[in-house]
Amino acid sequence: MPQQQLTSLQLTGLANNFLAISQALGNYRYSNNVGSQITQEENQTLGNLQWTLLNYADDLYTQSAILIMDNVEQSLATISNVTAQIQSTYKTLLTIQKAINVATSVTTLGAAIMSKNPPAIASAIHGVFDTLKAA
Repeated sequence: MPQQQLTSLQLTGLANNFLAISQALGNYRYSNNVGSQITQEENQTLGNLQWTLLNYADDLYTQSAILIMDNVEQSLATISNVTAQIQSTYKTLLTIQKAINVATSVTTLGAAIMSKNPPAIASAIHGVFDTLKAA
């Protein structure tokens, strides 16, 4: 299937997904930090990942360069599905490391999207799914 340029509406939807994941991570971080269930190092790691995800959302909202992906509709639908799963997963994670793993996999996806590399995007989407299965 030929590569396609993302529309402004699709970019906004993608940015909304990264913002929602960042917010879910922030909520997880806050709820675990209140009861001191999280170490200072873990809190810093989660904070850095949350900040990176927020930056990706912001970059996507203001993206002026052309983003090209293989099979745009399917990829965007998959990312929306992943977003919903992540929001749900953060409510039930029992270990901080699993939260870090999920956030790291989504950060890798954001980096792949920003690199405009379709094979890296596809690989990163699979990486997020694999991480969610392990969580």
